[in-house]
Amino acid sequence: MVGAMPVSLIPKFYNGTMNSHNGTDDSDFQVYIGSRVKCGEEFGTVKFIGEVQGYNGVWYGVEWDDAARGKHDGSVDDVQYFKTSKPGAGSFIRPNKITPFKTCAEAIRKYYGDREDETVAAHRRTVINEWKREMGAPFIEMVGFEKIHQKQKFDRLLEVCVHDQNVSKAGDVAALCPNVRSIDVSRNLFSNWREVIQLSSQLPDLRELDVSKNRMAIDIPEETLAQLSINFSNLEKLNISVCEYEWADIIALSHLWPNVNEVIAAHNRIKWITAPQLTLQTVTTLRLDGNPIDSWREILNLGKMRNLKVLSLNDCHIGEIRFNDEANNKKVDVFQNLEVLFLNRNRVNDWRSVSELDKLSRLKKLYFLKNPIQATDSYDNASQLITAKIGTLQELNGTIITREERRGAEYDYMKQYGAEWKVSQKDFAKQTIFTLEHCRFEELIKKYGVPEDSLLVKQPKTTTLTSQLLEVTLQDENGKKIKKKFPSTMIVQKLVILAQRLFTKPGNTGAPKLYLVDDQMKGAEIYLDNVMKELTYFSVKNGDTILVKFR
Repeated sequence: MVGAMPVSLIPKFYNGTMNSHNGTDDSDFQVYIGSRVKCGEEFGTVKFIGEVQGYNGVWYGVEWDDAARGKHDGSVDDVQYFKTSKPGAGSFIRPNKITPFKTCAEAIRKYYGDREDETVAAHRRTVINEWKREMGAPFIEMVGFEKIHQKQKFDRLLEVCVHDQNVSKAGDVAALCPNVRSIDVSRNLFSNWREVIQLSSQLPDLRELDVSKNRMAIDIPEETLAQLSINFSNLEKLNISVCEYEWADIIALSHLWPNVNEVIAAHNRIKWITAPQLTLQTVTTLRLDGNPIDSWREILNLGKMRNLKVLSLNDCHIGEIRFNDEANNKKVDVFQNLEVLFLNRNRVNDWRSVSELDKLSRLKKLYFLKNPIQATDSYDNASQLITAKIGTLQELNGTIITREERRGAEYDYMKQYGAEWKVSQKDFAKQTIFTLEHCRFEELIKKYGVPEDSLLVKQPKTTTLTSQLLEVTLQDENGKKIKKKFPSTMIVQKLVILAQRLFTKPGNTGAPKLYLVDDQMKGAEIYLDNVMKELTYFSVKNGDTILVKFR
């Protein structure tokens, strides 16, 4: 590639290299500490090369990706040859037991060279026979014709897939198929990024790269990675899923991809996220599905990615969504261009989280299925509630929201919670709690007006104020006590919100958990685990103490 950064800049870190002797004649294939190997259907990383006391010959000490394949932690007869990161994930194998390595070029030649379309082949034979008849030379050999045809066929390749082909090196891809724009080398045996960089440097028009299910060490300084980024200057889409990476690894590697638009980093080990400073600013689509992210605060660190339009967080561990504690639906200054959000199969357990999404200025499409909060009602009712709570939404779970559906959802929402809204207007604390739970309600009042009492869903009535209120003591871990009176019909979720506000201080993060102290059971603590139930469900009575725990 003209002007490409020489891959020779990449530092070498081979340690204890030796010829693999695994069936290939290519002396360039060497197994070293850190090499990825395959035995049968199992993948592993070489942690030791050498002799084992009491056993003849050379052995490879391997830590297997699937710990069940292993037999020990790297020790034999009380001698520790290597250490595994997972208990029992190690074993020793002979060099001739590993699957032979291939270069990417070899895999492409074999896979695509063997896939000759019979119709094309028959047509070519017909053409050759006609030429022979026209020349009156039926026994003439068309020397070089096959090679020319094969070269033309590989030159035409724009998309290549060599998934699970035991590829560990790039090979001479430039001479074989230099016009490739999309290449899938997932589930192979790359052990570091040097060979991937070598591969990309030979494909000047590479737009899409899939290296998922490779476990590649990052042993190149970020400064060098930035210099080598010219080899990925046209890359638009990258898949690095199932690579055992943390977010810090993604940030380090991102210096390689100056113009990438879509990054798929699903099912890695991403739990904590720091805000990208110099890289990933061209990304419009980010997919982090299946990572153990359990706090929305981590997601907020992505909020300044100015071009981000699609964010996918399916199958994460997110329990609640909070942008701030302001009792309004003022638009936030993060995710200002986000249009599509995937939150399927998370752990969202309160409707305030859905209300908070109305604070996103451009959210148009939401995918929100199989979260705990949806288990308390039918799909249609839950969908109506989501539609009413998020004013910018145009599509929910792949279904377009019509103008009539929106109007109906918003009006039903007002009828359902209108009575509660009216009651809250008489007390500042209740008003604050209500507005936090229903950020958009005031906007709907301005849009439709105050609904008539005859249309509102009737709230349960009690005969006297005394029978309606319970006096309860709230107590935090430090012994601080606050006495409050609450309606017996108050749901636990609202008490959680109030407790969070009453005991707010540095170090108390997230929603607290509430425990009822049962005097009849010698002070046993009963966890109020169903936040949608009323206090009476847990037999809360006058004079009871409820513990507020943030940890």
